[in-house]
Amino acid sequence: MFSLTISVLGDEDDGLLYRCAGSKADRMLFRFGGKAFFAVVGVFIKSALTAEQCVSTKGQKRMKKKILRTASFALATALSLSVCVSAFVSDGTNNNVTTSVLPDSADNAVLNWATKVGKSWNDGPSPVAIVGDDIVYTSGDKLVRMNKETGVVDSVVGQRAGTNSYAIQPVTYADGMIFSAFNGGIQAFDADTLESLWVYKDSVGGQSVSPIYYNDGCIYTGFCNYGSGKNDQYVCIDVKDEDPDTTDEEKSPKWTFTNKSGFYWAGAYATDDFVVLGMENAKANTTDPARVVTLDKNSGSVIDTKYTVGGGVRSTISYDKDTDAYYFTSNGGYFYKATIDDEGNFTKLDSIALGGASTSTPTVLNGRAYVGVNGSGWGDYKGSVIAVIDLDSFKIAYKAETKGYPQTSGLGVVNENGYNYVYFTENASAGAIRYVKDKKGVTEVLDAQIVNGKKTAPSLFTPTGAQAQYAIADLVADENGTIYFKNDSGYIMAVGSEVEKLVTENAKTVCKEGEAYDASDLKVYAVLKNGAKKDVTDYVTIDDTALTADDDFVTVTYKYGMYRDKTKEGAANTTGVAVSPVETTINVTVLAAEDYDSVKAVEKLISDLGEITLDSENDIKAARAAYDALGDLKEYVGNVDALTAAEKKLEELKTPSSSSEAENSVSSSDVSSESTVSSANSEDTSSATSSAAESVSSADTSKAADSSSKTANNAGAANPNTGATAGVCVAGLALLISGALTVSRKRK
Repeated sequence: MFSLTISVLGDEDDGLLYRCAGSKADRMLFRFGGKAFFAVVGVFIKSALTAEQCVSTKGQKRMKKKILRTASFALATALSLSVCVSAFVSDGTNNNVTTSVLPDSADNAVLNWATKVGKSWNDGPSPVAIVGDDIVYTSGDKLVRMNKETGVVDSVVGQRAGTNSYAIQPVTYADGMIFSAFNGGIQAFDADTLESLWVYKDSVGGQSVSPIYYNDGCIYTGFCNYGSGKNDQYVCIDVKDEDPDTTDEEKSPKWTFTNKSGFYWAGAYATDDFVVLGMENAKANTTDPARVVTLDKNSGSVIDTKYTVGGGVRSTISYDKDTDAYYFTSNGGYFYKATIDDEGNFTKLDSIALGGASTSTPTVLNGRAYVGVNGSGWGDYKGSVIAVIDLDSFKIAYKAETKGYPQTSGLGVVNENGYNYVYFTENASAGAIRYVKDKKGVTEVLDAQIVNGKKTAPSLFTPTGAQAQYAIADLVADENGTIYFKNDSGYIMAVGSEVEKLVTENAKTVCKEGEAYDASDLKVYAVLKNGAKKDVTDYVTIDDTALTADDDFVTVTYKYGMYRDKTKEGAANTTGVAVSPVETTINVTVLAAEDYDSVKAVEKLISDLGEITLDSENDIKAARAAYDALGDLKEYVGNVDALTAAEKKLEELKTPSSSSEAENSVSSSDVSSESTVSSANSEDTSSATSSAAESVSSADTSKAADSSSKTANNAGAANPNTGATAGVCVAGLALLISGALTVSRKRK
């Protein structure tokens, strides 16, 4: 059973400690701003429950599962530097921009795994969202969680209240909840247990093909009865679970806004005071103008209205802080820039003709915007492009042709050389991931592939065989730079950076003849070409045959990839290139069984010395005698430094002039630990931060916890598409975990 204790920041009026009644495990809640937070060594995980709701039966069950699940992740690390792990930029701009280092060419990108989901269109997967160590998606009437390192599906699933005609949009993760759309409704789930929390059923109904946008405790989404002429609704829903004892209570909207022909793929952007939203025109065609409105955030009433040049808005509204402007596209073939004052009134609406329809949400990055544009038909290379727009001149800088229509939003990142890399899936056979490499001043496609004499956008990865199919899905990336997506094949895929090498820690180098290699303490890390380093201990294989005296190494193998693209100068990539496993070796000395046992016996004598006092003299002498008796085997004793330190301490205790020092004592295990830490610090710091130890003692953590909580709350990043927390910064902590997580309780 895990025990979790939280630091209380401030006095009883500012921060209160709550315990769920009748719990079988300690479940402490830190209440802050009316919400409940879990604190795990200074990192706060926001909960959907208020403290008062926690006393309910359902609340208790949810809290218990959340605590046990969180604790089991072994989140504590030893940090000697400020660490910030980030997936998506936290500005909430709908820009789908990551700070992770993504693969920058096909030559260092690999398909890590591909998992088939469902058997038909009815239960095929939705696009995915990243939630912690998992990716989450819908499949038919189920909400499903999958390990993002392996593609293995979790046995726990959520039961949805309905299904989708088209699984176009990913789920949204925010506030400890997952929000999933079904035809005519929205359902909220607990993010840890996947239990249903509440259900919203729209009074008009229709397809749920618009994204669910989260902002400040509310979600926003729309419905569409395509071509019916109905006044379909766009709704704002408070996400609070008012009745934790009921899993299917029906939610009422905070407000609704109606539009004839509804909202098809249209997504909102919210400020502190107003919401910006586009929609279909009344005839749902590509020629008639459609409305773009600003709505009062609290009431949904219209503040101001503008009209497109032609066609409905089928993109999400994105916002760019540098230009203080809002960007979107229309299926009439235009890119738009809107400026809006603080009261929500439009001051200007500019447009650029793209040359084809666009449903792509603009990715805005460093003075450029990137959108996908449809060509003249469904054939390959029929004029579909990634359009690169310079925002200063407000002109198209150039177009990068693609095999098919890049119909969704791009995934953007800035590399170390200042280039913008923006990645799209294309709605063409195979469903490749293409990208543009760009920055201010560039006027043509860089690193272009030549296909049929044309310069085309380079491909990062191309699915082959069973995975090859058309793709309409946003790309998402994790902190290691791995990109996750699905296509119409029903496969969910993970494309990551190539593994450069494996490194090991805590490897045993002295082994016993006749036994298999003992890997119980071994940690294995994959160092990727993009510089990321991830723990792959659970995914490697080690030869388990009995060791002989002739063995001087053991091999560690990581079978991590399936296939990849390889670039080909002046032509399209070679696809489906097999990936070889990555190996490393551990040098070992294999001792005869009797010799091995003798060495281990001496190591035990040393480790058993414990706290060194004047009474330790005989034990120290016995350990030294046993060590000296080993002869040539002495070099294999791993903790001899602890014996030397114990002898030194004993001499200090026996010296009268050292009376002030005699008040202190040291144990052999302490010395050994210091030696280990010193050794670890000479290695890669990031490796040290990944190792969990057995316990933590904190004399006064109130100030550290206060600093950490502020950092976590300020740096917590939300995926613009999913609302998922993406970055947590923790500075100057040395925190270790085993079964119990403890942070001292302090008050002012």
